[in-house]
Amino acid sequence: MNTQNISEIQTNTIIKEDHDGWINLPAWNGFQARNRTYSSIDSEESSDGIIKAHIVGVITNQKYLLSQAQFNAIKYLNENSELVRDSLLNSLLDDYSNTKDIYEELMPEINVIEDYKNYVGVSFLHIMDSEKNGFDYYGFELGCSWDEEHGAGAMMYKDRVIKTGLAEESFNHWNCYEDNGTLEYQQEKWLRDNKINTYRKKWWEFWK
Repeated sequence: MNTQNISEIQTNTIIKEDHDGWINLPAWNGFQARNRTYSSIDSEESSDGIIKAHIVGVITNQKYLLSQAQFNAIKYLNENSELVRDSLLNSLLDDYSNTKDIYEELMPEINVIEDYKNYVGVSFLHIMDSEKNGFDYYGFELGCSWDEEHGAGAMMYKDRVIKTGLAEESFNHWNCYEDNGTLEYQQEKWLRDNKINTYRKKWWEFWK
């Protein structure tokens, strides 16, 4: 990959609104290599732990920067990649029966988290622009053998899984807002930014 290792970006470095790079997470060595478009398998060989990464820049003084909370989250992830991986996979395993009900025969037999190694791979790491107590949220977008079209995803805070589901959950901002207590504020902001008037006249008021 010719883009930058996001682990080398320092706090308050100017980046793009949507900044792409990569990260080396050895904990994902041996899983499926899912670096092609739509999280499809890009190699018959297993992943070497090099994963595409996407950062949502934090705007400050009309410039998009890597925030301190984002830097802290990336550092935490580098130092605890196995803990984070196992927490994510355990969350998938906890929901296995529900997933099996949905996908039926497409769902492989999974008994322990190590069984996921032959069926999933990380296609993107999403560093979000929402934080809590000095650490940012991040999402793992996964390609998986049981749903090649929609994949799987997890939003996380440190080693805690916030939400799992289809791949879109890995970059769903509302997951972060709900967890850090800013959901109501962000909903109101979205309405203002999109110039949506929440006030609705009663039918008789149109005649006044």
